[in-house]
Amino acid sequence: MFRTRKQRRIAELEARVEQLVEQRDEARADATTHLYAAKRTAAYSTRVSREIYEARNELAKERRRADHLQQRLDDAVGINAPSVDSGAQWQQRRTDKPKPGPITTKGA
Repeated sequence: MFRTRKQRRIAELEARVEQLVEQRDEARADATTHLYAAKRTAAYSTRVSREIYEARNELAKERRRADHLQQRLDDAVGINAPSVDSGAQWQQRRTDKPKPGPITTKGA
């Protein structure tokens, strides 16, 4: 009787060990899957970050180009001449400038 208890206990422990080995194998498989997914995500994130960096640099370059072209256009048409600036100030002070008021319809 004493021997059968030991055999039963040994059988229980062996079953438990097999169960733990299966759980370990499943955990390894899951870890491998998640590791590959994490690597793919990191690579994607790196690629997207690089593309964003390049797009920002390109945007800044185009803005500088557009500002330069706008300055050249202003120079070509004379819009940044001192006389234009003084004329803008005169427009604010002119005496014949109509005053805003209510809109009325004639003949109504």
